[in-house]
Amino acid sequence: MSSLIQIADLKYVVGGNTLFENLTIHLHSGNRVGLVGHNGCGKSSLLDIIAGEREPDQGSVQFKRGLELARVEQFLPDHLASLTLTDAVDTEAWHAQALLANLGFHQQDFDLQVGQLSGGQQNRLMFARAVANEPDVLLLDEPTNHLDLRTMVLFEDYLQHLSCAFILVSHDRHFLDAVCDTTWVLRDKRVYTFNLCFSDAREALSEHDEATAHSLAQQEKKIEALRTSAKRLNMWGKVYDNEKLAKRGQAIDRRADKLEANKTFHTKGSGLSLALEAAGTRAKEIVRIENHTVQIAGRRLFHIDEFLIRPGERVALLGHNGVGKSTLIRSVMANNHKTIKLRPQTQLGYYDQELDEVRGKTNMLDFVINKALVKDDVARRALINAGFAYDQHNKRVGSLSGGERARVLFVALSLEQPNFLILDEPTNHIDIEGKEQLEEQLRDSPAALLLTSHDRSFISAVAERFVWINNGNLQEVNSPEEFFQSAPAAQDTKHETNQSKQPGEADASDADSLLQALVELEEKLSADKQRKPKFQKIELQKKWQAEIDTLYERLNTEDQS
Repeated sequence: MSSLIQIADLKYVVGGNTLFENLTIHLHSGNRVGLVGHNGCGKSSLLDIIAGEREPDQGSVQFKRGLELARVEQFLPDHLASLTLTDAVDTEAWHAQALLANLGFHQQDFDLQVGQLSGGQQNRLMFARAVANEPDVLLLDEPTNHLDLRTMVLFEDYLQHLSCAFILVSHDRHFLDAVCDTTWVLRDKRVYTFNLCFSDAREALSEHDEATAHSLAQQEKKIEALRTSAKRLNMWGKVYDNEKLAKRGQAIDRRADKLEANKTFHTKGSGLSLALEAAGTRAKEIVRIENHTVQIAGRRLFHIDEFLIRPGERVALLGHNGVGKSTLIRSVMANNHKTIKLRPQTQLGYYDQELDEVRGKTNMLDFVINKALVKDDVARRALINAGFAYDQHNKRVGSLSGGERARVLFVALSLEQPNFLILDEPTNHIDIEGKEQLEEQLRDSPAALLLTSHDRSFISAVAERFVWINNGNLQEVNSPEEFFQSAPAAQDTKHETNQSKQPGEADASDADSLLQALVELEEKLSADKQRKPKFQKIELQKKWQAEIDTLYERLNTEDQS
């Protein structure tokens, strides 16, 4: 295999904090790399350096001559909003449309304006833009965030058949195992490389850690014995005025110093801790929903005959994007429907996938104090346990990374001690280690739980009941597998021939796609309007409202045809 990228002796420092140093690693042709590590370890910074968007403090990145590098954008550039999908891919029309079809778009979508796309569709478009020029190396930074299961399965299939090398940052364990055959673990300011998928690399790293821990313990035991011997000889040299004994003691001390300087390195871990406590309740039910129709803009999304959650139950709400999961959650939060009843003893805690609550100029200490209504010392102790050093407590929450904001919100939730937790995509901003801590905490917590997530490993590890929004109704299923297996059907769209519909031919997917986009836009607009006025995005609200009006017109046109 030829070397595509050579990274040598790389060091990068941010605000006096060294993220990594002495980093030396090669990317070879055909490598399908999963780059993993806890939040804040420098994964995105490393991708930025490889992409030439940041300069390292030391070291070099060298590329094979003529190498074509592409990066999947995290956010859609504003100037694309008025372009059609075909034009936005920025290549010949036939090539653009072939790529779009392979990524699940229909022929009738090709002339849509980019500004009308849902979040999942935008992600697929950005992927098409990145691969359009057939790069040698593709860089992807958490491409699965905010994707529904259909799109994630589609991405898996596409990456599995992609011929170029890629480096993928992701916290989704199932996704990493499905598409990567090489794993780079960024930890302890260094990188550990394995020619293994993530799960196997994790096991190999664990075995490595056990071996280094054992080796370190033996070395420290030997160093301690040498120090004791040196101390005894030095004392005897003084007591008996024996220069030979004193010199021997000094020689043993130097030997111990040498062993100390060269002893085996053992990881310190991430130093993070997530903890969730819950207040008790004697009620037999936390929430009961009966004969309730979830709708938006007068359109029925799905119906609930009867659904209840009991104390301590952990329920996963399954469904693809746009079916109304967040709409139901907001209705439960509002608690203003006669068909939705929260018991008086219910203490509700809510984790918002957009982390809108954790924004602005408030520092993290005041945020925790004000949300959880606790004293200064209690908030500080909880923040320190979650990995935030004392000198960070005055940082504005708006300046924190997504992972840091997620941890601050979990700190506040822990101190609030809700007995009913609603978690809307809680894993989007949490690293793999943090997910596993959260899984353990949720399993051990007595709180009832209603969660939505597209992370298959997380759902399977946490939930004990599964309800699926399917065919316009909420139905209980024995396991999430039926829902997971429903996703590959979406892949069939990429194998369809792109032939025009005959006059009068119905296409039910048109209305479904429009309705899904409408739901997502309505949810964005509603969530933004609920924020404090100074934090609202007025220009985006106008844009979203205009897109909503356009979608209504198209839906009405289809209804009348």
